[in-house]
Amino acid sequence: MASELELKLEIAPQETVNFKQLMASLGWSPSSELMLSNVYYDTADQALKQARIALRVRRAGECWIQTLKTAGEADASGLVRRGEWEWTLPDDRLDVSLLGALLPVTIDRYALKPLFATDFKRTTWLVPHLGSLVEIALDQGEIFAAPKRVPISEVELELKEGATAGLLALSELLQSKIPLQVSTISKAERAQRLLEGKD
Repeated sequence: MASELELKLEIAPQETVNFKQLMASLGWSPSSELMLSNVYYDTADQALKQARIALRVRRAGECWIQTLKTAGEADASGLVRRGEWEWTLPDDRLDVSLLGALLPVTIDRYALKPLFATDFKRTTWLVPHLGSLVEIALDQGEIFAAPKRVPISEVELELKEGATAGLLALSELLQSKIPLQVSTISKAERAQRLLEGKD
């Protein structure tokens, strides 16, 4: 298991061009730009949601990746630490055999089915800051929970190496230049709200 530590910031769609210009002005060039297509799975009665678990299959370029994440907890600054497990797949089919003992015994893994999807372009920068290494990702796209859809426009900062102080300082720097709002709601949680008519 990997432990993921990240900070999510909402950005208005009209500010994304300014954000990219800001990154360039700070001397940071994108390390990658990729289209990501994701299908999230749950049971008909949304047992994974009740267990605060997200399970998806993602297409990233020519690769397929299955990921299970726990909801995690957010601290006062908005930093979220969660459990994350990933497996490379040969195609787009969910492989329940990989889940092992990660799911509660009360959840029928064979009842899992596609529930909603997200498609977005992710532009990333790998930024060293105050002794820490932080991946900054700008995500632009949509969440689909048929027949509804809502836009995705957010910046994620994930700590790759070093102390959280570097990540938080970098977040403060970006927020001083561009209107950004701290959010602790994941894409999966937003999609769930869309399904329930709350978004």
